[in-house]
Amino acid sequence: MSTEVLSLAERKRLRAKKIKKHGLANIVTHWFNAFSWFLLLLTGLGILGNPNLKIMPQGYIDFMKNLFGGIGGLVETHKVFGMIWLFVITYNVLLGMRKYFVPFARKRMLLTPDDIQWLKLKGMQLIGRKVTLPPQDAYNAGQKAYGYVVILGTVLIGTTGLIMTFSQIFPLEMRWIVQFARPIHFGAVGMVVAGLVVHVYMAAFFPEEKSAFFSMFDGNVDALYARLHHKKWYEEKLAEEREYEMRVRLEELEAKEEELAEAKTA
Repeated sequence: MSTEVLSLAERKRLRAKKIKKHGLANIVTHWFNAFSWFLLLLTGLGILGNPNLKIMPQGYIDFMKNLFGGIGGLVETHKVFGMIWLFVITYNVLLGMRKYFVPFARKRMLLTPDDIQWLKLKGMQLIGRKVTLPPQDAYNAGQKAYGYVVILGTVLIGTTGLIMTFSQIFPLEMRWIVQFARPIHFGAVGMVVAGLVVHVYMAAFFPEEKSAFFSMFDGNVDALYARLHHKKWYEEKLAEEREYEMRVRLEELEAKEEELAEAKTA
């Protein structure tokens, strides 16, 4: 967060101003992903009945089994949800790879020297040290780092999930692949969920992150949040706004000049 000192009047003005951060496609994909993860976690945790693996109490596991008509129904439901999630995510990525994902990753997701410095200083800030964090883009270094975790986790979860779902196609001499897929699948889910807990906690409960949380409903953040937390992106938006205003003014001047020219020739 920026240590910039702003007057109360300036804070009120910036808080009232909204800046578009997320489009409809981004919002729908975000909530589809969240809903899918919720269902997959509920069913996945119910499947882990092995005493050496289970995380949830036996009462929860028994409840989930009864809800879905036994362990077989629970496993099949988890597989179906998983295949739907993987298909939609893969389809969206392939459909928008060249037009959206590659340009977005190149512009927004690459770590910069400021990001590296942010990661070094953020830990100190979290333990109470007073530090000045470098200005950040539309996504800060922590969000970018978690984005890398999500991408890696999605690839691992999707790949191992397919291996386990279609395990019957593997000959006996290759069954070791299925055995290896299970711990990798569980580990990848745990890796993503660990970051997800922090993500949800900060978005939903940190007062300074409220604007980011509500932006996943209407797509907008207030300018105060953008200026304090994403200064580089905020200045980029200001430059775009000034450029747009300049273009409109030029068009208005050209229109007036044409009207004067027509009036003189009339």
